[in-house]
Amino acid sequence: MAKRPTEQIRISVAEHRARQRAAGQVSVTLFLSAETVEQLDRMKKERGVSSRAPLIEEAVRFYIENMRA
Repeated sequence: MAKRPTEQIRISVAEHRARQRAAGQVSVTLFLSAETVEQLDRMKKERGVSSRAPLIEEAVRFYIENMRA
């Protein structure tokens, strides 16, 4: 019996999250202003990245490194 599309999506998302955890990644949920998200989306398009995550990670790393100085 074929799985329903929603079940396939649920399984795919669970597998993706498991791969991320196995790679040492941790999920973080946050709220940002609409303006910040718009800026991130512009940067995402300019850099050709598939999601906002790498941009947010880069920004957090930059902030942490500069706070140490």
